[in-house]
Amino acid sequence: MKIFAAALSFVSLGALAQTEAVPFAYEKISVTPSGKRVAVSFRERSCKSGECPEVDAGMWGMDGGIPRFVTGVFVVSIDGREFVIPRKFYQDLTNTYRLRIFEKNARIVIELKGGEGAGAYTARFKLGGMCGFEREVCAEVCKEIWERTTWYNAFAYAADPRCESGIQ
Repeated sequence: MKIFAAALSFVSLGALAQTEAVPFAYEKISVTPSGKRVAVSFRERSCKSGECPEVDAGMWGMDGGIPRFVTGVFVVSIDGREFVIPRKFYQDLTNTYRLRIFEKNARIVIELKGGEGAGAYTARFKLGGMCGFEREVCAEVCKEIWERTTWYNAFAYAADPRCESGIQ
């Protein structure tokens, strides 16, 4: 009986170790069907003690409480040139579990999925050349857009005359 109890406690500890959450990380270079090389570095990190206040709204991936993880790094390069995504456009994404890169209408799309239950979200960054991007946030299964943000990179206008018309 003691052997069975010891084995049972060992299995329970092993099961707990497997379910412990770890911050999401994605470091990969992908090649799109059109031949563009897209490098993405995305890393979440644990909240430091007292850093992350309890939230009821304002962060995607939660339905109240204190986030386990917050996005610390989101860097994108297309064909060797960094595509700037300001921190304010990703710092509200928490508890990410998947990142996917694809191409749609000649634009690079980076899709993030995170949260669970009522806090689940899908965030899509539709990159337009080097001129800017659109961010859309919707439910885990995207049927209606909850938030749409368009950001134009004014610094790119001088470097690329095609940017004057906005996102390509």
